[in-house]
Amino acid sequence: MTPPDAIRLDWSADRGRADLRIAVLPVNVLDVASLAALARQIGLAREARVLVLTGLPKAFCAGVDVADHVPEPAPIERMLAAMRDVLEALVRTPAITLAAVSGACLGGGAEIVAACDLALATDDARIGFPEIRLACFPPGAAALLPGRVGEARATEWILSGRILSGREAAAAGFVSRSVSETRLPEETDRLVERILETGREALSSARDLMRAGRREALEKRLPVAEDAYRRLAGNAELARAVREFRSGVIPSPSASLGTGSARDPFRVKP
Repeated sequence: MTPPDAIRLDWSADRGRADLRIAVLPVNVLDVASLAALARQIGLAREARVLVLTGLPKAFCAGVDVADHVPEPAPIERMLAAMRDVLEALVRTPAITLAAVSGACLGGGAEIVAACDLALATDDARIGFPEIRLACFPPGAAALLPGRVGEARATEWILSGRILSGREAAAAGFVSRSVSETRLPEETDRLVERILETGREALSSARDLMRAGRREALEKRLPVAEDAYRRLAGNAELARAVREFRSGVIPSPSASLGTGSARDPFRVKP
């Protein structure tokens, strides 16, 4: 169960800025309830001009709970709906959304970033979509990532499960830029201040123009990706990967499933 203050919304004195902090210990692995709480808080921040999303120092968000990847129709539907609600909330809110990423930003966490208007990351952040190693794939990323980094990079990232540094993610255009860990709060504040200094009407119009691709992706590409994911119901490889992950074995969908390295992206140190 997600603690009441694990996903917390704070406001500036003038309510121009809202800060949404994700702090589900130890490494911000989100279950369906956490995703629902996150979507609600995003909705509550609609009166802010800027909404800043942050996580824990070692993990912006290490992804969606493996338990919610069980290849059965009901759990699949709950997970898809919960993630869809978060992504849609991010592209619908009137607030400009800014993700400040440090540490692990994997799977569902990286999908959340892909739905945001702006993102900054620490140079050594770990960003990627390792779901393919669990014998599944990220529907939200399949919809949003091509518009963020291009079809070729999106395909490589999703099909290989490659994990990038924050610096590499910035070079690819997934985040606006990367900075040192110590500078991330300062650079985030500076960017927020610059946005708050702009005219409201022009900012709103520009926001809608820049979001158009993400909105279209969620309207058209996401349902197709979700239907493809639903076809994983009953998949033996995914069921085995979930079982082995729960038992502490690093998953791989290959015949040698169960062998792996301590550097596996699914294992994030708290």
